[in-house]
Amino acid sequence: MQQLTILNTRDVKRLRELVEKQFGYFPQEDYAYFKGENEKISIVSKDIVQVDFKKLIVDKIGLYFAEDMGSEIRLSKEGAQLLGREAFAKGEELCNVVDLSEEELRTYFQGQELKRDLGAEKKLVLLRYGGDIIGCAKYKEGMILNFMPKQHRGEVIV
Repeated sequence: MQQLTILNTRDVKRLRELVEKQFGYFPQEDYAYFKGENEKISIVSKDIVQVDFKKLIVDKIGLYFAEDMGSEIRLSKEGAQLLGREAFAKGEELCNVVDLSEEELRTYFQGQELKRDLGAEKKLVLLRYGGDIIGCAKYKEGMILNFMPKQHRGEVIV
């Protein structure tokens, strides 16, 4: 059973810097951030921090927000949507956002990669259809790699 660790101020600051560098925005709400042994980061309301987690065996808590990949943070589908919803509500602009056509959206939800020329630089991008952020993906060598979890894939989406 894995043990969750509450991220300290220095770790949250690093997380904030990486997400802001990648996407231009970081959630302003006052969340507590937890990291599991698999480098997955979850967020919860700060009220939960009053619980003594040393006396509990907790496998998962809160919303799965992102995965710490060392030099970059890959947002989960839900984390990307949270970031987008909060940024758009505050009138903030996100960077590294790729707008998808209906055909590209269908292709992505079928689990396939997308051919797109976004430059030579490898980077993480947020995928948007209409006004909605649908997830986070890796761009490299002219391809947007599909990170859509299998349980979210499907044929009928639009």
